[in-house]
Amino acid sequence: MSTRLVLIASIIFVAQGCVFTPQAVKVMPKIDVSPTMSGGGHPVTVKVVDERPRRTLGTRGASGYGADLTIEGDLVSIIRDAVVEGMQQHNFKPLTGSNPEGRELRVEIRNLDYDVTDEFWAYKIRVVYGLKAICIRDTSRPYEQHYHGEHVSRALMTKSAEQNNTYVSDAVSVAVNSLLRDEKLRSCLAK
Repeated sequence: MSTRLVLIASIIFVAQGCVFTPQAVKVMPKIDVSPTMSGGGHPVTVKVVDERPRRTLGTRGASGYGADLTIEGDLVSIIRDAVVEGMQQHNFKPLTGSNPEGRELRVEIRNLDYDVTDEFWAYKIRVVYGLKAICIRDTSRPYEQHYHGEHVSRALMTKSAEQNNTYVSDAVSVAVNSLLRDEKLRSCLAK
């Protein structure tokens, strides 16, 4: 057996050891919206709830094998902070408590899944994130919309913590920015 083949086999063996090491992913959404005056300075209560069916993202190995991937910190707070930042850029005044004007943005975290599939000579890594936004005006819900974010890549071995942080954050960023760019949602909240 050649030295090169032994080296490649050793690298793959060591990298596969990562599959069995638990990892907490640090989610860092990047807000990318153009500031507008669409909010008209109106106060909006921002409420974020986690409705995911499970608290883990998935596993580091293919087909559900390996150690669990979890979230570092509180996902609700992370998403709420990102949404508040974006709403402020649209000239809304986000609140945490009750709102005398009866405006509320309810954001439901529907899913956040990390999946590794074993393909010929590589792994397919797929991160999927889903949000639902609901515009609430007093007791009515005149507007609701789902937003989806996804990151797909292929690799010869499992990914490092830094790479997984990037993949998950990219998927979350796409969904959060789609919510913040939704003109119908902003219009509903500003009426």
